[in-house]
Amino acid sequence: MLPPVVSLANNGDFGKVLGHFSLGSPFTLEWYFAPVKFRFDPVFTYRAEFRSSETLLAACAIGLSSVISKSGDVDIRTIGFIHGGIFLLAVYLLIPVLGCFFGPKTRFAILAAIAATFCDVMYVSVFNSFYMDASALVFLVLTVVLFLRSLLWKRPADLIGFVVSSLFLVTAKPQHVLMVIPIAALVIGYRKMCPIRAAPWAAAAILTIAACWTAFSLPSDYARNSVYNVIYLGLLPDSPSPPDEMREFGLDRGDAAFIHTTAYSSDGGFANPAFAARFAERVHMGALLRFYLRHPARAFKLLLRALDDAGKMRPGSGNFDPGEGFAPGAMSHAFAQWSGLKARVFADHGWRYLSFSVIICALLLVRCPAPAAVCLIIAMALELLVTGLGDAMDAPRHFTLFSALSDMVLLILTFTTLRRLYT
Repeated sequence: MLPPVVSLANNGDFGKVLGHFSLGSPFTLEWYFAPVKFRFDPVFTYRAEFRSSETLLAACAIGLSSVISKSGDVDIRTIGFIHGGIFLLAVYLLIPVLGCFFGPKTRFAILAAIAATFCDVMYVSVFNSFYMDASALVFLVLTVVLFLRSLLWKRPADLIGFVVSSLFLVTAKPQHVLMVIPIAALVIGYRKMCPIRAAPWAAAAILTIAACWTAFSLPSDYARNSVYNVIYLGLLPDSPSPPDEMREFGLDRGDAAFIHTTAYSSDGGFANPAFAARFAERVHMGALLRFYLRHPARAFKLLLRALDDAGKMRPGSGNFDPGEGFAPGAMSHAFAQWSGLKARVFADHGWRYLSFSVIICALLLVRCPAPAAVCLIIAMALELLVTGLGDAMDAPRHFTLFSALSDMVLLILTFTTLRRLYT
């Protein structure tokens, strides 16, 4: 919040949220700088088909800015205030839960561990952004805390809050809609917590409908671009025979010439109208899934490559406003000890990251053999598969929720260990 403000540069995704309000910052600053001020201008108008809970939070930020701003611009810290406020609400609601199991000194140690983990710049910089991942991140934390409170006290306010928070989570971004599977399983599996017999089934149905509403809001070119990036950035560079592999996707052998390009490259395949029409007709997410089923080893290798990149923990885009005098793409290293440690261990070591994730999940099942633990592991697995196999760009940011889930598992293991030591 204090200058120099640390936020996360826009890679072009802010328009999916801010385009509804004709709000934005100069396109020339994208990737390299993170402007603090955003202005209203028709040039930023983009009626995106995306449906996201982040759009509602952005509207609240704009309303807050209209009260405190004298220039009429929107300060990035208004959305940071909202995201940070939701996170701090979750921490506040967690304190009574910790009080049921631990004394004051242990509670303080646990809260310090939460601060060291989730107040790291890798998460806090996302708070100061209009990425849809920000909404998913803060509502994930709030959903977990409200579930714990519901499990302990079965109060109507906590139960309702859990469902509402889950609703915001599964509608945050199409990438995260499959989170509805473990959440709905929690609702049904722990349905006896609710005094109204039909309520859990109704809640599960509402969450599923909301997730489908978000998933089916994707623009027609969004999935197409993701599949293109997976094929030409993820799969073909490792292919023993790219021209032959083109035939598996129904494309011409010569289409392998676009290897190493993205869907947005000026020299990529979509710059060629004939290729674009051919690709749209023959290649889709179903074709990619069939390829994975026929070549599981290739899919696994792609997943490891994604984890190589995700292990860097932070996207390589700028964190500062251009007026602060930092070089383009400069990143903040204030309060980056946790992300820095993880990056030193996991960056470009996908095998390590995957092995570590499997080990902590196995330990969680040993320490907490409960349905809730299974649901948490399922959530991690879904985030890993959807992110690792469904896109081939900006893995450190796209893996934000996976990283948060793994950090939660680590904290839970810490909590359970401390509880055994002091009981």
